[in-house]
Amino acid sequence: MDKESLSFDEALKYESRQYLLVSFQWLSFISLVLLSAVGLNIALDPNLGLGRDAVFTLMLLPGTLCLAHLGLRFAKVSWSRSLGWNLFFLAALVISWLVSMSLLRGMGLLVLPGIESLSDVLSLAMAVALFPSMKLTAAAVAPFLLYSAFYRYEVYPESIYFSVMRALFMFLIIMSAQRVIFKWFQKAVRRNVEKQRLVKHFRRMALLDGLTGLSNRRHFDEILNQEIRAASRTGHPLSLILLDIDFFKRLNDSLGHQAGDDCLRQLGQLLSDVAARPRDLAVRYGGEEFAVLLPETTVTGAAEVADRIARLLAKAAMPHPDSQVAAHITVSQGLVQWQRGMDAAALLEASDAALYRAKEDGRNRYVQSASPGE
Repeated sequence: MDKESLSFDEALKYESRQYLLVSFQWLSFISLVLLSAVGLNIALDPNLGLGRDAVFTLMLLPGTLCLAHLGLRFAKVSWSRSLGWNLFFLAALVISWLVSMSLLRGMGLLVLPGIESLSDVLSLAMAVALFPSMKLTAAAVAPFLLYSAFYRYEVYPESIYFSVMRALFMFLIIMSAQRVIFKWFQKAVRRNVEKQRLVKHFRRMALLDGLTGLSNRRHFDEILNQEIRAASRTGHPLSLILLDIDFFKRLNDSLGHQAGDDCLRQLGQLLSDVAARPRDLAVRYGGEEFAVLLPETTVTGAAEVADRIARLLAKAAMPHPDSQVAAHITVSQGLVQWQRGMDAAALLEASDAALYRAKEDGRNRYVQSASPGE
């Protein structure tokens, strides 16, 4: 997933999901720690003769579930990272804890303070792990608070109001904290999204020519090497057009540099329209020199593109009063098709040689070279 292109809502959803997936693993670990602490406390209590049975009862349900959950994650089983599976694990974990507490309570091994303490710790652990989702937090916390309130009512029926108020206040405190933490989480995600957008913007600006809006030489060098590697791997054709505005210095001298800049901008737009396929790349190579990189294109196809560039320039009829070949802006073009074994430098050298020949032959034309030897 390209994080740089995510909107705030998409990024918040993605980060929340990633946090929850890690938190489910953390809940398994915390549950095992709590199970060990409670089990050890019961096993070492000299007043209890059922220590080993109690520890086994305690570990059997949530312990087995947590060990299985952690085992699947460490084994990198693909579906163990799905949100659906982890939600099922969460529901099973809550139920198994409630069942274990009920069994231990029935054996007389956990009295009211122990039940309330364990319920509070589990509620807080669930709140920390699940805060990106208010619904999940409420659904995981409420059963433990209700269970401890119900048990207090059983032990002290006369304190029903205290039991209800205690559970209600605990729930409200936890949910209020969830909202505060989630707002900070939202702010952090929003700042990260803005940072990624700025990074993407500056990176794009660093790869674009400020005058024409085309890719610059730096970007061209990166993409050229990528396309050569792709052509080497697939055997598909790759062609390059290197073109130069004819008598550009004379244009600046006769009409001024502003006219020269306008010419560069218009030619940049024309080349951008010509290089219309997803992988085509139009580049301001430097000064009045441009390049068009054409993946999946033979030199014959590149010649058709070069011919179209010449025709569009003739149609645009940008005036050039001091040109020796036409009354409008023209270009000379050198075409070359990549051959196996050629690197970027060799391809550029071949296209530059073809461009030089086009100039030597009278300009306002293209010369193609299908191999480095031509």
